Amino acid sequence: MTDLATLLHGPLYGPLYALIVKLHIAAGVLALITFWIAGLARKARHGLHVKAGRVYLIAMRGILVTAAPMALAAFIDGKTAKGVFLSYLVVLVATTVYTAPRAVRLKQDFDAYRRGGYRLFAVLLPVTAGLSMTYGIVQSNLLLAGFAVVGLVLGRGMWRQMRTTTPDAGWWLKEHYGAMIGNGVGTHIAFLAIGLSRVLPKDLANAAQMLAWFGPLAVAVVVNVVLNRRHRQRFGQRRGAMPAPVTA
Repeated sequence: MTDLATLLHGPLYGPLYALIVKLHIAAGVLALITFWIAGLARKARHGLHVKAGRVYLIAMRGILVTAAPMALAAFIDGKTAKGVFLSYLVVLVATTVYTAPRAVRLKQDFDAYRRGGYRLFAVLLPVTAGLSMTYGIVQSNLLLAGFAVVGLVLGRGMWRQMRTTTPDAGWWLKEHYGAMIGNGVGTHIAFLAIGLSRVLPKDLANAAQMLAWFGPLAVAVVVNVVLNRRHRQRFGQRRGAMPAPVTA
């Protein structure tokens, strides 16, 4: 019987993997374009922001579908670090893609928002992040160890939400834009990681990779701080208040 490794390294492996990569890139380009359209568009119930956001989330799901076999191929090829990292990123992006629209859809029902897949991701995300960090530390890989902090922080926030008895006013909006910022980080990392590595000289490849991964993350932290400040100004620190009308 032909095992999986033999099958993937057979005649179809090269063309099949190349097709997956092309589809992954195409989904990434679409995601990058629609992310900025949604981000810059006026926030309205049935406006361009919502329509572009829906297309963006579809593109992100396409990225997930193509990234999963790429992670599997990395393990089969003996590229364990790449496989571990891609697997962790798949879970990280899947989490934010799941929670972003869910927060808006269930803005009137905080308990429903925290059930089902939310609880699954609340466990899966910190576990995969912890494994990525552990492997990164053992292998002295700064990228794996450092970027795993994102998943651990998000996982901690999800557990905090599950323990909360009365939600903050406007909780759904904060959950929504927080998840979309996380999605944006993944979108721009993918774009920069591919683009910078091809444009810059080889002796700057390592620096380019670090910039591609941690640059968008640093920007996201600043943006999140600014949006959180605006959120507090709009909703205050009240708990148990009814959600505001849809504006995102």
